[in-house]
Amino acid sequence: MEYTVIRTPEQVIPYLKKLKEAKVLAVDTETTGLDAHKDRLRLVQIGAEGMPVLLIDCFSFLKDSRGTECLREILEGEAGKIFHNAKFDLQFLRKEGILPENILDTMLAAELLRPCGGPRKVSLAAVSSHYLGTELDKTEQTGDWSGALTDTQLEYAALDSRILLQLWKCLKEQLRENGLERIADIEFACVPALARAEYDGISLDLEQWERLCADIQSQYERSLQALYAYSGEPSYQLTLWGGEEALDVNFDSNSYVLKLLKKNGISVSSTSRYSLAPYHNNPLVKALSDYRKYSKLLSGFLHPLPAQIHPVTGRLHPKYGQIGAYSGRMCCWGPNIQQIPRETRFRSCFRAPEGRLLVLADYSQIELRVAAQISGDVRMKSAYSKGEDLHRLTASLISDTAPEKVSASQRQAAKAVNFGLIFGMGAAGLQQYAAQSYGVDMTLDEAVKFRDSFFRAYAGIGWWHHDLKAGHFTEGRTLTGRKFLFSPRSGVSELANTPVQGTAADILKKALGLLYHEIKEKDWKLVGIVHDEILLEVPREDGEEAALCLKTVMERAGADILPSVPCVADAKTADSWAAK
Repeated sequence: MEYTVIRTPEQVIPYLKKLKEAKVLAVDTETTGLDAHKDRLRLVQIGAEGMPVLLIDCFSFLKDSRGTECLREILEGEAGKIFHNAKFDLQFLRKEGILPENILDTMLAAELLRPCGGPRKVSLAAVSSHYLGTELDKTEQTGDWSGALTDTQLEYAALDSRILLQLWKCLKEQLRENGLERIADIEFACVPALARAEYDGISLDLEQWERLCADIQSQYERSLQALYAYSGEPSYQLTLWGGEEALDVNFDSNSYVLKLLKKNGISVSSTSRYSLAPYHNNPLVKALSDYRKYSKLLSGFLHPLPAQIHPVTGRLHPKYGQIGAYSGRMCCWGPNIQQIPRETRFRSCFRAPEGRLLVLADYSQIELRVAAQISGDVRMKSAYSKGEDLHRLTASLISDTAPEKVSASQRQAAKAVNFGLIFGMGAAGLQQYAAQSYGVDMTLDEAVKFRDSFFRAYAGIGWWHHDLKAGHFTEGRTLTGRKFLFSPRSGVSELANTPVQGTAADILKKALGLLYHEIKEKDWKLVGIVHDEILLEVPREDGEEAALCLKTVMERAGADILPSVPCVADAKTADSWAAK
């Protein structure tokens, strides 16, 4: 493997002409660890056709600003930059003030190609083996990169860069052959924004969080006492750690809970929320639901979050899986802020620091708008074109009530009808969904009536579902071309929901790609991404400008993908996340 170790900006000069003329550059990094805020950038490997791989030793190369300017000149140019998992590398480069764009990510390309015979695993070794038949030895990946580098380490680093050039040629053709070029462009453009979101992190008011934790702990204890009214007080034994453990009561045991429910006149075969939804007004079921809710909040969010505050930044730094589901939707962890409850008491703990504001923006009814575009339903598209409230319109149509006389409870029921029936629920499913997700009680007869009225009102949705049932589809696509496979057992719900959810995810990613260009040189932090919602943190004096900017790019992204249904984003400034 031909490579050259570069320790000073002067040593790059003989290669600058070829680097600037190259259409693509293969870029990789080696770091002293995985945390961009604590660890250091050790090597930047740059490969181009017709020249050796340059191994830039950052410990010496970045000692002064000339090295940084030299790398910026190379990596911020017009050439496409081929990375594998660019989100990681971009954070370390950002720390040095280097902001590459025109990203081409072979890991994301491989993930997009999974339904087209691509590899199940998408590490560089797995993707290289699958597409090139090249086996990479990744032993050095976990080695010590903080000291003097060995010849073995240098050869390993050079090969990773060189293999990217070969791999991209193959993957680029595969994307073209499978009609995935448009969605690949969206995914690649989104990467710098996600790298920024992970790097920036979000601020948590720890004192307020601890007060919330104490409050939820009290509610948890009260829910336990309510359950003891049915089970009786447990007897306890001491644990090895000095605590107490209940011997004869276990509300986390399905078999125990089933027996307790049966003893109190509730015969069900499962303790799931769905099975218990018809009994949600029963005091025992309500106490059990409260217990589960508070137990999950304490173990899943309240206790773990403070330990995840970064020791250097004092902020939380959630990680985002860019293609977290096969629909294309993102996932999140460490912590998963996408699952933070919407309740004011939770979201008010996420606050802007002194002198700054949060800018909160989300799409209005994005999945219903996508469904209107995909199905072509005339009435639904017309309502959105006129700026009508679709939930109010549906409430009017299914209850024979004038739109201006629709009550809040009727509109709430219509939300359950819209979101439930758009994805093919039956009447019984709608009844359960309305109770479980919206707190709306409806009889089975009412659910049947609402369902019949809905499909009379929105005939295009009915025909869309009919075509899905009759088509025996084995694959689907979002409106941007993202591909996914269905099993022979897939029902209308999955056949309809996946392209809708996936297209909504594509719209958000398109918006993030556009947004990055607006914020990259500003003191605006991208602090949160929650499915149809984007959060910025900006200086207080920039609040109005940032809100308009965020709303504009989100609506622009929607217009690009939903040509005949207006995409509306609502944006506001606030001191905390609770304002949304």
